Amino acid sequence: MKSLKSRRRKGFDAERELVKKFKERKIWVTRIPVSGIAQPLPDVLAVAKGILYGFEVKRCGEHARYYRKDFDNLIMWLEAMRREGLKAEAWVSVRFNGGVWRFYQVDTETEKVEANPNIGLTFSHILRRMLGLA
Repeated sequence: MKSLKSRRRKGFDAERELVKKFKERKIWVTRIPVSGIAQPLPDVLAVAKGILYGFEVKRCGEHARYYRKDFDNLIMWLEAMRREGLKAEAWVSVRFNGGVWRFYQVDTETEKVEANPNIGLTFSHILRRMLGLA
């Protein structure tokens, strides 16, 4: 039970860290506590240049493989946004030990994300993309 609470706490801490990083760069962002909510929502929602960005936040040591069931709420959120005609992007964001962040874009067809601290977009890359600089 203690390790589950510890893991959950680390996940919440990573979500808060990501929100803080975006806020420091003047990006509108919020963490969405989804416990008990029947709607599929991302962990973190940001808006920049008229586009909604949904982030499923994960935390791991070195390498991880995430399957669709690990980010299916994110995909359902993306599908709902598209049905409503909204511009939206869905991202699995992974905080590795040592504070390294990587971002992997997912779409309705994505079945698996291979997370590795050496591949994926960095925080600076995702920020440039969101600000229309990439």
